[in-house]
Amino acid sequence: MLFSSRGPHGFGAQAWISIVLLMQVAVALRWFFGPLPVKRDFIAYAIFGDAGTASVLMLYSPFGALVGSSLFALTGGLCIFFVSQKWMLAHLALCCSFIAAMTVRNLLGGDEDAPTVLATSLVIFAATAVVPLLAHIAWTAIGRDARRSLLDPLTNLLNRRGLDDAAEALWHRGHGRGFSLTVLVVDIDRFKVVNDYYGHDSGDAVIVRVADRLSMLFQEDGVVARTGGEEFIAVFAAPDAMVHERIDDVVNTLNNSSDPIPITVSVGACVLASPSSLWVDGPSVINKAGRIADSMMYRAKLDGGNRSSTTKL
Repeated sequence: MLFSSRGPHGFGAQAWISIVLLMQVAVALRWFFGPLPVKRDFIAYAIFGDAGTASVLMLYSPFGALVGSSLFALTGGLCIFFVSQKWMLAHLALCCSFIAAMTVRNLLGGDEDAPTVLATSLVIFAATAVVPLLAHIAWTAIGRDARRSLLDPLTNLLNRRGLDDAAEALWHRGHGRGFSLTVLVVDIDRFKVVNDYYGHDSGDAVIVRVADRLSMLFQEDGVVARTGGEEFIAVFAAPDAMVHERIDDVVNTLNNSSDPIPITVSVGACVLASPSSLWVDGPSVINKAGRIADSMMYRAKLDGGNRSSTTKL
C-alpha cells in the first residue's frame, strides 16, 4: 500500500508504516526461532496485531481502510485458540468499532457509493467478527468436552488419563522445589458390604464423600483421581519432614464417627524421596511408584484395614 493511490501520503505516514513493517518482521522471527510462546506472549501478539493494524489502516484512504479491515481476521484467528474469552471480546469490540468508524467515514466523505460501502462493510464484518466468534464458541465447546473426558462422572475427580497429565505437572513442580513426591493408593474397606447392605445409592454417596475429603486434603499440594470402583490415587509433593504426617492424615480424615455409614480405608504409600537418582527417570517414575503403592495398600488391607503401609524408593 506504500505504492498505492489509496495508501499513505506524506513522509510521516509512510515512515510509520515502514516501522510497523519492521516490527512485524521481528515478531515473525520471534515466532519461528524463539522459545514457544506462553499465554502472556499470545496476549501481547493480539494487542500488537490489533493496535498495529488499526494505526496503519487509519493512514489509508477511506475505502482502502475499510477493505484493509479484513486483516483483523488474522488477530481473530489467534484469539480463537490462544487467549481467554475476555481478550476475545476485547478484540471483537475493537474490530467492530473500527469497521463501523470506517463505514461512517466512507459514507460521509468517501469516493464510493453508499450501497458499495454498506455491502463491503457487511462482508468484512462477517469475516472478521462473526466467523471468529462462532469458531471461538465451537472451540470452547470442544475444550469443555475434552476436559470432561478427563473426569470421573460420579465424583468429578480426575480419571486415570487425567491423572497422568496432572501428575506430570506436579512432578516438575515438586522436583523444582526439592520436595519428596508421594503416590497413595486409597481403597475403601469392605465396600461390597456397604453396597449389599445399604444399597448402591448409599454406596455412591460413600464414594462421593471419600472423594470430597481427599480433594480437600490435597487441594494445595496434590492431585486426586478415582481409578476404580472404590479405589483412589493421590499424588502429592511435600517436604520430607511432612510426608508421613500427610499420609496419616488420609486415614484419620476419611474415618469420621459422625458418618451415617462408617468409612475406613486402607492406604498404600510409596515415597520418592528427594534427592534420589530415580528423579532422572522423569514423570514415568510415578507409574512405578503407583504399582508399589498398590501392593502396599493390599498389605494394609491384609493387616485389617483402616491403616496405612508405606515404603520408600
